[in-house]
Amino acid sequence: MKNEIAKKVLTEFERLSDDDKNSLSTALEHYYGKQVRFLLDELSKMDHKDLENIKSTIGGMILTREYAPDILTAYASLKDKDLPSKISFGKHRYNDFY
Repeated sequence: MKNEIAKKVLTEFERLSDDDKNSLSTALEHYYGKQVRFLLDELSKMDHKDLENIKSTIGGMILTREYAPDILTAYASLKDKDLPSKISFGKHRYNDFY
């Protein structure tokens, strides 16, 4: 069972960029107080709960990289748009914003 999760962790880990791999390795080293090596035999020795946490962390990193919008590009695309300049809560009329 742990071996299967370890394989999944390795598969997901390989999807990360080199920068993300380094960031994750550094964070895990600080958390566990020792270096976490992403090798099947090393991961298979880890506790099931720790493997699940690492797998979830990697999954979150992948989701963030693939689906989070690029804020700078989004901001630049709205630069010359005529956007509302007022913010209000509750009921309002359309003309209140223009």
